[in-house]
Amino acid sequence: MFIVVGTNYKYCPIERREKLSIPKGKLKSALAGLADNKDIKGAVILSTCNRVETYLDIYGNNSKREIASEPSAPRNDNYTYIYKGREAITHLFEVACGLDSQIIGEGQILSQVEFAWREAKRFGSANPLMDVIFDRVIKTAFKVRENTRISAGDISLASIVLNFIKMEYGGIKDKNILLIGVGKISELMVRYLKEEDANAVFIANKTYEKAKRLADSINAEVVRFDMLKDKLREADIIISATSSPHFILRKEDLVLAIDHRLSTHRHPILIFDLAVPRDIDPAINGLPGIELFNLDGLGMATDSGLERRKREIPAAWAIIDEEVNELCESVNSEPEPEPALSH
Repeated sequence: MFIVVGTNYKYCPIERREKLSIPKGKLKSALAGLADNKDIKGAVILSTCNRVETYLDIYGNNSKREIASEPSAPRNDNYTYIYKGREAITHLFEVACGLDSQIIGEGQILSQVEFAWREAKRFGSANPLMDVIFDRVIKTAFKVRENTRISAGDISLASIVLNFIKMEYGGIKDKNILLIGVGKISELMVRYLKEEDANAVFIANKTYEKAKRLADSINAEVVRFDMLKDKLREADIIISATSSPHFILRKEDLVLAIDHRLSTHRHPILIFDLAVPRDIDPAINGLPGIELFNLDGLGMATDSGLERRKREIPAAWAIIDEEVNELCESVNSEPEPEPALSH
């Protein structure tokens, strides 16, 4: 039986999601822990900023209690959902096609689903049923993108942040931007900042060479990580998106920057923490001259194309429903093997 145990941004606040989040470096051990369960035939773990989901192929009709007790599954029933069989398959289609995303139609989730499946295959936890389901789901997600406009336009968290900044500041042409981290979000932000002609862009990363490569693409200034705090007083906007398991900036790091800011500027420092686990100590929220936004607090009202993409949802579901029917028919026609007898 195919099931999913999970939680996401609609059910679980960021302070809980970040504790459940499984970084890439721990994915192998999490999958291995599931593989040790004799009732589980296959497992794929999808861990993103907005969701943690464990997809399982299990023997028989294991109870919710048994599955939810697995080490990489969310454990609080108030925040956990469990879907079985057709419902679980439909949910995976919905996720991969961007219909269950905080930003409807966004494309990054498809790459994340592909990565989750690929890693499960690499570590030996994706069995044949998983391969059939995930292969069909990924192909369908591409089909939805090609045959509807659900993903048309500039859809990304970076674009949402840019629109938010424009709403707050009216533009960024004369603003100093500090980017912390050099992942996908920062790469997109760099492209937007180049187009918007920001006054100055500083890029910081623990690996200096990676920061330099990104900075060189727009003639930005590279900041060595041990000098990061010195740049805080120059920044109008800070955008942080790293994979660090610990806070990058703490409350005390910004005290001097705020004193300088309040004496010279009318606008507060805008800080966007786009990481899970979070990069910025939430205690910063209590400081004057600071506006801190995380993934849960960043209003999606700045998503200018949302209503247009919502109109594409029925067309996307028409494709998904057909694919789910065909997939369930083919899966259900295959007999389920009995669990191996222990000796």
